[in-house]
This record gives sequence, structure tokens and C-alpha cells, in this order.
Amino acid sequence: MQGVLGLDYQMRLFNRPARLTSELYYKHLYDVIPYDIDNVRIQYYGQNNAKAYVAGLETRLFTQFVKGADSWLSLGIMQTKEKIDGLSYENYYNQSGELITASSVDKVATDSASHQVGWLRRPTDRLITFGMFFQDYLSTDKNFKVYLNTIYGTNLPFNIPGSTRYRNALEIPAYLRMDIGFSALLLDGSKPRKKHAPFKGVQHIWASFEIFNLINRDNTISYMLLKDFKNDTYALPNRLTPRLVNFKIAVDW
Repeated sequence: MQGVLGLDYQMRLFNRPARLTSELYYKHLYDVIPYDIDNVRIQYYGQNNAKAYVAGLETRLFTQFVKGADSWLSLGIMQTKEKIDGLSYENYYNQSGELITASSVDKVATDSASHQVGWLRRPTDRLITFGMFFQDYLSTDKNFKVYLNTIYGTNLPFNIPGSTRYRNALEIPAYLRMDIGFSALLLDGSKPRKKHAPFKGVQHIWASFEIFNLINRDNTISYMLLKDFKNDTYALPNRLTPRLVNFKIAVDW
């Protein structure tokens, strides 16, 4: 069951056309199949034994900071959690009534207590997502353009497979990426040309120079879980692409 409340508002900003779109939503889920993300694999429980909810707000502002070049800002706020039926863990106590931990001297269990896990973050639970795309061009020549693209997202939960008490207790660090690109129009087919001019059938030729991940941030996409001979688990991060330079020629005909 899902409810959505939307807004679409046309206006002018800085004497330029602008548009604001927003959606407020809530989704109630039942008979949910829980799943874990193990590196790049998705492992499903195989049972419809959970209930969950998703609630959030998405908003985006489109405008033109300079005439003819679209730019936008976006903000997303979301929370999603699930409760798995029968998911519980045991606490064990020694003769003195102390909770047995790895640092306990007396590790002989004489009593135990069961605890329900309750509501937990789902693997897609990212609280804030922010995006910005900005375009500009030379005031003297619109054929030379530049764009700046920024994406930011807060942390995501990550689970050690088989863990109950600390399910989804690991966190993938926040995601941050910035891209910048420069482009130049080398040939404009809309302008009149001589009958035997080269590239007669070509409409446009653009040359672009782009730098992806401008700040060279080592964003983590997932973890590889390894165990040693003591059965201790270590989470090794899988990194996304570092700074990358790209050059391309785009031809339209």
C-alpha cells in the first residue's frame, strides 16, 4: 500500500524560467522477503517473513542560471526499515549474573535471555541524497560550454551474513562524487556552407573533455568479507573508479 502527494510548480527565478517538483510518499510493505548484500551478490531469505516501510521526500528544482542552459538541484530524504518475524539473539550470563563478553574472565554460562531484534535498517536505507547539475557557457560564444555535476549520499547499512544481533550494523561510508566537463562545437551544420564543403552531411561535431571523480574520492560500493583461522571476519572495501579523464568526439548527421 502506497500513498504519494506531489507538487509541480512553474515559476521564474533570477528572471529565468524555473520548475519545482516534489513528492512526499509513504509505502507500507508486508510479506517482505529479506535479503543480504554479500559483495556483489544478493542473498534472499526465501521466506516472506518480514514487514517494512519506506517514507521520504523527493524534490528537484530546474532552472536556467544562464539562458538556454538547463541546471538543477535535487534533494532526497528517505528512511526504510524492516522487522523480521522471529529474529532474536541470546545473551548469556555467568554465575555472578554478568553478561559474558570476549573480555569476561568467567565465561561459563549459567543463565540466558532471549531478545527480539526489532526494526532494522534495510540495505537501501540512505537518509539523504543530494544532486547538483550546473551548466554555463562563454558569454561571447555559446559554442563553448562547461558543466559541473555533484552527487552526495549518506551512508548505507551493510550486513555480515549469518549475523543476527548486529544485523546491518556495518556502514558503507557516504558517497561523494564530482564531475566536470568542457565541450566545444567544432562544426555547426545549421549554418550555410559551400556546396563542396567537407562533412556536407554532418549536422554537428562536438569535442568534449571530461574529468570524472574530480576530487579523486575512493568511494566504497560494497565489502568483501574474509575469515581467518580464528573465524574472525574482516570487511575489505570494494572501491569504485578513482579520478578518470575522458575525451570524446560526438558526430551527428
